[in-house]
Amino acid sequence: GGMLAVRYALMYPHETEQLVLVNPIGLEDWKAKGVPSISVDDWYARELKTSADGIRRYEQATYYAGQWRPAYEPWVQMLAGMYRGPGKTQVAWDSALLYDMIYTQPVIYEFGQLQMPTLLLIGDKDTTAIGKDFAPPEVRAQLGHYPALAKAAQRAIPHATLVEFADLGHAPQVQDPQAFHAALLQGLDALNAPR
Repeated sequence: GGMLAVRYALMYPHETEQLVLVNPIGLEDWKAKGVPSISVDDWYARELKTSADGIRRYEQATYYAGQWRPAYEPWVQMLAGMYRGPGKTQVAWDSALLYDMIYTQPVIYEFGQLQMPTLLLIGDKDTTAIGKDFAPPEVRAQLGHYPALAKAAQRAIPHATLVEFADLGHAPQVQDPQAFHAALLQGLDALNAPR
């Protein structure tokens, strides 16, 4: 979602008054950092193996900073259901194309072109890094350090405001909705304030 929002804002700057990015994928270029390339067919084969258990493990580690609550389960089942249903091969193929796009079309180098006020809401415990599981250990150790990535993004985006959630992961809006909504509304008020 974040990469798509950035791409939209870059392509349609006059239609984008402000931009809010919540733990966006794309704060680093995984290819440039040494994550090996895999083909769309390999992504597809991998996606065909997607299961609720695998999604749950990934989300617990990445989205929720190692925590798990029953309230997170609907999000697992929503995604897993797409892989169980009659359209599972289409879902797997579309996911493979999405991962390829994320890997091959980074937006990080264009952050300086974003001219609209931008609010970055970042859960610092996020460890998202596309392809990290097949990267060599020395590369994997360098990926997904969101406190540093968030600060670098704030410096790169001309009119950025950064709000960090020290104990939250990739989905702060699910993990702590009250803190997230308070920060979002305060951030939107600040973006809308007269300058």
